[in-house]
Amino acid sequence: MLSVRSALVLFAFLFSCTFIVTNGLMMTTDSNHSLEEHIHPREEVMNINDSFNEDDKTNSVNKQVPTQLKKGTIPAISTGNPPQIIIYHSHNRESWIPELENIKDPDRAFDSKINVTLLGRYLQNKLKLSSSKIPVLHSKIDYPSRITNFNYAKSYSYSKTTINQELKMHQNVKYLLDLHRDSQGREKTTITHKNKNFAQVYFVVGINHPNWKENMEFANRIQEGLNKIVPNLSKGIYQKDKNSGNGEYNQSLSSNSALIEIGGVENSLDESYHTIEVLAKVIQDIWLEDNSGVVKSSSPSI
Repeated sequence: MLSVRSALVLFAFLFSCTFIVTNGLMMTTDSNHSLEEHIHPREEVMNINDSFNEDDKTNSVNKQVPTQLKKGTIPAISTGNPPQIIIYHSHNRESWIPELENIKDPDRAFDSKINVTLLGRYLQNKLKLSSSKIPVLHSKIDYPSRITNFNYAKSYSYSKTTINQELKMHQNVKYLLDLHRDSQGREKTTITHKNKNFAQVYFVVGINHPNWKENMEFANRIQEGLNKIVPNLSKGIYQKDKNSGNGEYNQSLSSNSALIEIGGVENSLDESYHTIEVLAKVIQDIWLEDNSGVVKSSSPSI
């Protein structure tokens, strides 16, 4: 017969096991939540580390085992809604000197939290919360910490694995947007319109694949929409082959694929957000046009 002390010890042990199992199930359930994300206000940017860690507890986009992954095992993004747009970042750690402490060298303006994934998140929310409620996936996978023996030169290969996985699961996807920031100084990447500063953009189209002409047309549609709202917001569309760049940039995966450089290393997050707001309007217009066959405008000007 058990003593009172032994019985109490046994009860405590069983209760602990039950608590652990129950919480494990809760975490599993939470990890399957849809991609509803919060927009981080500009004043909270310096506390972004805590915000991201909290979001990751319930957001399946980056719900991954915190160990380095071998190439070919990059986790897929998951969602409960059929997406039509995927926003991703082949160079996810690209950041901005004004947003980083004690960083003055453009070659060191990279960060695991304060980076271009903030722009992707902002664009996702603008599209999802628009009148059209466009279903969007956003990947903010941090490849340097997820890939064993990470090699920056293979960044497009890593992101291509992610996109291929998603396209197999989500056949409704029509648009792929790879958001970057350029390395040039602000005098070459900033424009003022109606007393507001915007981070200028340009497009890169790889020409070593069959879809490149369609990608050129897609980039031109976006550029025309941007410049219609904010004149000269887009600086142009640059074609690159394997001799001058990657030559493909994952754009063979979709005829509506765009690599968009938003601002430069000396732009602020505010200036980049201003540009994202315009980009969201243009993408919405394109989405409406493609889904209705009628040219529509979500907003005439800013």
